[in-house]
Amino acid sequence: MRKTLIILLAALLCLAMGATLAAAEPAEDASFQADAVSAASPNYRTFTEADLKSMLKYTQTLDGGGDIVAITQELAGGHYTCQKNSDPYTYFEQDWKGVDLSYLLDVEVGIKADTTAIKVIAEDGYSVTLTLDEMRGNSNPRGLPTLLGYKYGEESANNPNAPDPTGAPWVAPKPTDNELTVDDGGPFRLIMPQKVEGPDPRNAAYSPAGTGDPNWQKSVKWVRAIEVQPTATGVPAIDPESIPDNQVIVYGNILNRRTYTVDQLKSINPTTATYHWKNKGGFEGDATFTGIPLGFFLDEVIGLQDTATDVQNFAADGWGFKDTWTLDEVRQTCPDGNKMMLAWNEDGEDLGPEPDGSGPIEFIKPQDDPSDTNTSKWLKWTREVNVLPMGNDPGVDETRIPTDRIIVCGAIDANNIPNEWYFAEGSTGYGYETFMCIANPNSWESHVIIDYYIEGEGPQQQELDVAPHSRTTVNVNSVLGEGKNVSTRVEGYHGDSIVAERAMYWNDKVGGHCASGVNAPAKEWYLAEGCTAGGYETWILLQNPGDEVAYANITYMTGDQETVGPELALPPNSRLNVNVGWDVADNWQVSTVVDSSKPIVVERAMYWNDKTAGHCASGVTGPSNQWYLAEGTTGSGFETFVLVQNPNDDAVTVDLTAMTSEGPSLIVDDWDMAGNSRNTFRLNDYVENNDNVSTKVTSSGDVIAERAVYWNNKEGGHDAHGLMYPKFESFLAEGATAGGFDTWVLVQNPSTENATVNITYMTAEGPVQKDPLTVLAGQRVSVNIGADIGETYNVSTQVTSNVAVAVERSVYWNNKIGGTCSTGYAAW
Repeated sequence: MRKTLIILLAALLCLAMGATLAAAEPAEDASFQADAVSAASPNYRTFTEADLKSMLKYTQTLDGGGDIVAITQELAGGHYTCQKNSDPYTYFEQDWKGVDLSYLLDVEVGIKADTTAIKVIAEDGYSVTLTLDEMRGNSNPRGLPTLLGYKYGEESANNPNAPDPTGAPWVAPKPTDNELTVDDGGPFRLIMPQKVEGPDPRNAAYSPAGTGDPNWQKSVKWVRAIEVQPTATGVPAIDPESIPDNQVIVYGNILNRRTYTVDQLKSINPTTATYHWKNKGGFEGDATFTGIPLGFFLDEVIGLQDTATDVQNFAADGWGFKDTWTLDEVRQTCPDGNKMMLAWNEDGEDLGPEPDGSGPIEFIKPQDDPSDTNTSKWLKWTREVNVLPMGNDPGVDETRIPTDRIIVCGAIDANNIPNEWYFAEGSTGYGYETFMCIANPNSWESHVIIDYYIEGEGPQQQELDVAPHSRTTVNVNSVLGEGKNVSTRVEGYHGDSIVAERAMYWNDKVGGHCASGVNAPAKEWYLAEGCTAGGYETWILLQNPGDEVAYANITYMTGDQETVGPELALPPNSRLNVNVGWDVADNWQVSTVVDSSKPIVVERAMYWNDKTAGHCASGVTGPSNQWYLAEGTTGSGFETFVLVQNPNDDAVTVDLTAMTSEGPSLIVDDWDMAGNSRNTFRLNDYVENNDNVSTKVTSSGDVIAERAVYWNNKEGGHDAHGLMYPKFESFLAEGATAGGFDTWVLVQNPSTENATVNITYMTAEGPVQKDPLTVLAGQRVSVNIGADIGETYNVSTQVTSNVAVAVERSVYWNNKIGGTCSTGYAAW
């Protein structure tokens, strides 16, 4: 009780002192409207080269009754007549294949009804503005689409499918067998067909004079951005030169849609369950399906807006067949334990596409009760999911969606990178240095505001600008001076997306740790790791960025019991430290739960060997029945530990699967954990001498998982919490390859599909791309950043994958005397 009163008095003193300091308000930009949008909104979509090249032209053939009898899927394009509009007005013909621009914008992105024009922008700033008719194929007489072309044939004057003004014999054109590279205008080039085919009337080489209109002056090389006009007032202008070669950004007057391929759905969180079925004829039976629960897909993978009420599933059957369900129905668990599912496999066989199969995705509804004729509500050939209300989105023409993908529209989250980051830990005293590492993933310069919450003093503010697709570092000691304990909030101004991490070093970089921030305060936090024995210190760091006092309770979970910790009062805009050893002394296994009356931010820092080494991690806001831990090694003097916290009153069983360069293997099976307890698994006891070890933790109940790595007899160590499920895009703000630093990206592929991984490094000088990397199913790979980009003190990393993967980053220095690790931000 005395300890609680002391902490409360100290907190009130902080409140009194802090009240005298007012945070500086950033100057308002009058040109930027309050409802303007940026990268944190639906008005920006980034497509990788792999995304675009997966888009095929999909064609249904229907019989007289409207039933599908055949489908074709191929690259869009064909044989184009090409006329230049400058002397000597050259006319030629050429095969081009690629992405139908109308499919990309009308279907996958969605453009608003009041769209006036489409501006296609090259890397060097050259641009062409198209009318909607030109974007949709220019009313070409043979139906050729306007393309983002990337495969082409040789130029030819002989074309069997177009006007032949010379009267020369028809010769079949050469096939489209060349692919654009960056060196010759790629990876994508705008190709627009002639509205009136033939040569220009001013071309003296043709007699009689032609009547064709010029189109080749609009064939933009090095396409990097597409602006859908009109753009909202205040939307930042794109810097096309900053966009990586393997990306195309679509922005402006667009809708909020998301696309997933079937392979992507398979890689997220596959679930297998047996469904009892009954049809209207009274026949019934059982079928086992593998797929993704529809509620999980919408709530956890995509995210819904607060206005969402209902869900519609549409079939690509030529008839516009659909089903509508309330969100409560989508989320409910039926009496047999099953939920609504988007399934791709039945009884061990993948569902084939129409017209012969019922897939590749079929909506499956379980029985509400034994009399429910549920098969009449199953939906074959599911291609579109609309979350109601739709707002200004009219929905998609399902007959244009290829069989390998599903498109989600309506009241869904933009799900772009956030603009707020919170960090509870930080110090500029006692020999500590603190650095804020800030990456700008946008294609324009972003203004950043940093709020420092200084223990015993109150808030202080800093502003800076970060160049597009680059990384900058702030030395907090030089901003605040020495001797400060500080928590931090980092904000991208006007909603601009940013990615931030905090790194700390001490004793001239003898030790160091790093943590990714959290995007919002919360009332409940979990920390799986902690130790107070063998010379270890464990500290809980609490930040209250709110305007009211927060009252927090701390509970510790050891190997066999629960211990009640202190009750704390956190003043507004403040931070406090708690030494776990005050309450749980000399214990090797300590996990922590923090409950607060108001949303706060919580981290944990650990030190050992008289603070010659340490590590840190942010808390997580909830448990899960699965966790992915990309980093880990049991070779070359390294030890790796997986820490599992069971915050439930009931016991659970835990499984651990190791993923190495050899593939996955189950190493812990049905391990019993008591309620409100913590357990440590030493991976070296299960996987010997392997430099690449990722881990998947699964459990019968919801738990928390972290992973700690130590080396050279615990001379150094680092730690990070797991990811609840893998993602398609991740950002890692910290990284350095100069001054004796080594930085590694660790990629874990828990899917049954091979992953093609694209990595873009964001440096102080701009983006640098790595060649695509293949990570085999069930394996883990390590990427040495220094081998790709050389020496630099500032490097952040963007990782994208065609299937969902788990990603972390490790940094080492002084020949591995010290090291840090982080999960960064897993975007979607």
